Amino acid sequence: MPFLMGAAIAATTLMSMALGQINAGFESFGVLLAAGVLMTLKEQ
Repeated sequence: MPFLMGAAIAATTLMSMALGQINAGFESFGVLLAAGVLMTLKEQ
């Protein structure tokens, strides 16, 4: 489940950057980094 949530966050952030709704600044890269960390978490 964390992988699915992380993938959804990364996909929506990349789509928003591609459509120009948000700028490709440090904030969006931070969100992508957090989504990557979320995708690597293992369920306990």
